[in-house]
Amino acid sequence: MKYFTPIIILFIFISCASKQVANENEILINSTSLTNVGNDYEMKISKIISDSRCPEGVECIWVGEVQLEIEIYKNQKLENTERLSISYKTLEQNKQFFAEYISTVKKIKNILVQPIKKEGQNIELKEYVLKVELE
Repeated sequence: MKYFTPIIILFIFISCASKQVANENEILINSTSLTNVGNDYEMKISKIISDSRCPEGVECIWVGEVQLEIEIYKNQKLENTERLSISYKTLEQNKQFFAEYISTVKKIKNILVQPIKKEGQNIELKEYVLKVELE
């Protein structure tokens, strides 16, 4: 038992350390909890309007997009709800949108929607994550 405790402590330390590194270069926004993006702002996905992304392994004419609503909170009070279209065509526009709220000296490199869409599988709202990658 006395050898078991240090192993658990080491595991917890490694898990926390790796999580901190990942958070330095990305912001993950979901529908299940508010995500602090800085400057007293928090965000949360409130609704997926449409997901027309091309499923993995399927040939499509275009890549598609995800339209969603995101709630913006300031000091834990709902300030605004914005409708965003996430696609390669709207990347620069979305970078500008998030730059207004995110407090970091790093530039926004990319904005992705996860999980990857797969043919024949439905994705529930609670599974969606908006990933803002930082340089």
